[in-house]
Amino acid sequence: MTQNVSPWRKVTLYGVNHSPWVQGVRMALAHHGIPTRLTSYPISVSWFFRRGFVFPSLRCADGTIHTDSFEIYRLLESEGYALGFDTLSADERVAFQAELEALFGVYALGRCVRGKRWRFIRGWSTMQESPPSASGIVWRALLSLYFWMLIRLGIRIAEKKGRTPYDLETIERGLEALNERLTGTTWLSGEGPGCLDFALMGHIQCMTSGLTDELLPLLDKQDALMRWIERMMRALEGYSPRYADRLLNTSEALWEAPRIERALFWMSWTLWLIAWPLSLSLFGISLAKRSTNPAHSGAVLRRYRRGRTKP
Repeated sequence: MTQNVSPWRKVTLYGVNHSPWVQGVRMALAHHGIPTRLTSYPISVSWFFRRGFVFPSLRCADGTIHTDSFEIYRLLESEGYALGFDTLSADERVAFQAELEALFGVYALGRCVRGKRWRFIRGWSTMQESPPSASGIVWRALLSLYFWMLIRLGIRIAEKKGRTPYDLETIERGLEALNERLTGTTWLSGEGPGCLDFALMGHIQCMTSGLTDELLPLLDKQDALMRWIERMMRALEGYSPRYADRLLNTSEALWEAPRIERALFWMSWTLWLIAWPLSLSLFGISLAKRSTNPAHSGAVLRRYRRGRTKP
């Protein structure tokens, strides 16, 4: 792990392990030895009413709160944690973010296609806060319903536009482009793992978390990408959960939270269904805030495309 003399104490990261952006930030913090508390419970009630269920959000020891994974990478770099952020132009960073968001917009829909809808919720039940937290589990149960709804909505929109919602050929082309980018390159952001590396590794972790296992053979076909994944996993020794180990060791089993935590999740999930007026009200607030939140998934891609189409 990289050694630093920064005065940062333990930080709180809001999000879940199946979010690629949360995974990217969490791995960067772990790589630099920053103690991190991961929670599904919103940073604060007032924060939820301003931002909704959008993560990651990072609360530092001084009480300041920061959103958007690349903004958090920038903050870390400004505090002396080398992430290669300043070696990249703003255009390079935004273009890479947009590339990853475009890929996510396709592979994420594969979590809830027909035959997987129940598996999606089960996947959320097996996650864990760090350290384990009853309040986090209760809120994670609600989040599973919210994101199930968002993904199902995304599938319906794609179908109405006449597109295949979960197109493996499109995903493979995206992986091939990443493989080409990594050919002849050790790291994407300088002499060691940096912001682009952690951002991409967050998506690899997401793809290998058990909800889209049909992507494992597609990943395995990309030689340069696989070698880079091996380097990243060596750099992240001791990090957990290591979903991507399933690419390197086919016998590797998915990590699951203890039975008592899963039981609390399912009890909470059932209660959120029973209390559907409250659940729907919270979903409505979050959707309203999401539309104006510049850090929600797809926002960078949308801004990037608008910028490219300007005369």
